[in-house]
Amino acid sequence: MKKILPLLPLFLLTLCGFLASAHAELRLATIFQDRMVLQREKPLPIWGWAEPKQSVTVNFAGQKKSAQADENGRWQVDLDALEASSKGQSLNVEAGTESKSLNDVLVGEVWICAGQSNMARPLRNDSFDYPFFKDYSEDAEYPGIRIFDVPTYSSATPLDDFDPQIQGSASWQILSKATSMQTMSIAFFFAKDLHKTLGVPVGLVQVAVSGTPLTAWMAKETFDATAAEVPGLPNYSKAFEEADQKLAKAKLSYKDWAGLETELAAWRKDPKGRWPGSNSIIPDFPAVLYNALIHPLAPMAFRGVLWHQGESGPGSKHKELFVANVAQWQKLFGQDFYFIWGSLTRKTATAPPLLPSMEIARMVNEEFLLASQDFGPEGRGVLVNFLDLGNSTTHWAMKEEAGQRMAGAALARIFGKPETVFTGPELVEASIDGDKVRAKFRHIGGGLVYEPSVNGISGFVMEGKSGEMVWANVAIDGDTVVFSHPDIKTPANVSYGWHNNPHETLFNKEGFPAFSFRAVPRTLVKKGTPSTPLVEIVSPAPNVELNVSHVRREGYLFNVVQLKSSGGTATVRAYVPSDWKEATVTSKGSPVETGPIQTDAGGDRFYEMTTEINGPDIQVSNAAKVPDFSKIHRF
Repeated sequence: MKKILPLLPLFLLTLCGFLASAHAELRLATIFQDRMVLQREKPLPIWGWAEPKQSVTVNFAGQKKSAQADENGRWQVDLDALEASSKGQSLNVEAGTESKSLNDVLVGEVWICAGQSNMARPLRNDSFDYPFFKDYSEDAEYPGIRIFDVPTYSSATPLDDFDPQIQGSASWQILSKATSMQTMSIAFFFAKDLHKTLGVPVGLVQVAVSGTPLTAWMAKETFDATAAEVPGLPNYSKAFEEADQKLAKAKLSYKDWAGLETELAAWRKDPKGRWPGSNSIIPDFPAVLYNALIHPLAPMAFRGVLWHQGESGPGSKHKELFVANVAQWQKLFGQDFYFIWGSLTRKTATAPPLLPSMEIARMVNEEFLLASQDFGPEGRGVLVNFLDLGNSTTHWAMKEEAGQRMAGAALARIFGKPETVFTGPELVEASIDGDKVRAKFRHIGGGLVYEPSVNGISGFVMEGKSGEMVWANVAIDGDTVVFSHPDIKTPANVSYGWHNNPHETLFNKEGFPAFSFRAVPRTLVKKGTPSTPLVEIVSPAPNVELNVSHVRREGYLFNVVQLKSSGGTATVRAYVPSDWKEATVTSKGSPVETGPIQTDAGGDRFYEMTTEINGPDIQVSNAAKVPDFSKIHRF
């Protein structure tokens, strides 16, 4: 197989775009620039290139250390660990008569931000859209938070540094109103929480790329080693070949990776416009993002990575691939390297089912749970539940809560604040015990709390050996939940949250809902009997989307949205749960005009109303007991 960037002899212009000559200029790796943040409390590798065999000296924060460049001109100086410092200092490098200086260098917490679109989306995309988005730029002046945004590039071989022709514009920026809109949303809120709580600088290295699979972020060696151990996974060569076949079907000027190489060579001589690989297919090749975005950062000291990925899979054996990838990144950057990652979210276009029902749209979440169980309660992989933060679109809205939960994970697991509760109950283990199923949980905070949903629905689907499905009965025993049902004597499984928009009925006392699980994982999924939806759009405007959220025994919320719309109206039916005698419909505390309760052909009761598109939430409540949704944790 051809490589995209073959190395040429020293003193020639390589296809990586790096210029070497008989007298090599002193330079640092691209990540080392003015306004950067260095990781506190860890040895600090500082590296770059110079004349082969030349002595290089680095001077920073009272330390002065030297090393000799190797035969290829690469040098590395390892500074001793430093305490955090918010005072900008100069980092000076000398080699013979040459010198380089970095100014305004801080020491604090440094994190990689990687994955796909829900990590990549900057604040400008998560402001000014839905009614539950808002302008966050007013609280964005933080001189102690710095961002390094890396332009996307793909390579079939690991790069030693970022490519100057494609990624050379990357520079450290101070978080401010002027720069906040280009900061990744989750990372923005994570950094602010960490900065305020710890009182130390925070650096973010942003490399996430929309729509990319996990395999693009994996080293070739890791890919092959995992494929050798896990039946059914293709090796690197096979995966590369399959990606090449997809490329052949695309409407591009080249039909395979070799064709891209040819165009890339021509583009480097006359770099007009974007580089030839600027399309959505190239980042899908195996290892190409690891090679171009992760490998050039090593061996820089980081605390860890914030990761959100999964919509692009791969769905099969995701757990095995993910765990292997975490181990390889930890080896690359040092074993004391944390992986904090978030789950996929719900889709609120349909309401939680009123009859026992299951869907497979969030299968990757089960793989995440299996991976989390591998890492254990003290491991350096930390799963954070985002399931309840979703809305009707893939690009969900509640990034502020997501960033805060990730910051809570860091505080609890890394920074000696175990009292910080950042996520809901997570399954540790489950077993079938006669006619019961027992499930043990962690992240229970002040204790487990069970609250049935509308119509007393437990939210736990119990499956019998014969395929029957019922809502299980629930009993809490400390950190364990016991499930049973009088009609099922030999249970086959119990599932929770196994739906696009599941019921939320199990929490910790701090208000975080439980993570979805199946007692017996990786089993076949059977859909239940369809049921009347809680809310449905009767006469929609074009491309409107329904959000049904926070379904509780005493009420639920919904709204109708349309991206990039100035408004309009839609006619909606909101159903009244069967165990309510009467209901009230309000918005922002004021009554909503609905007319009388009507009854459909199946005997289900509903209100029909005209609602504003992109307007505030509509609250449908049991008139006898109106819930206070403002007390739900994430509000």
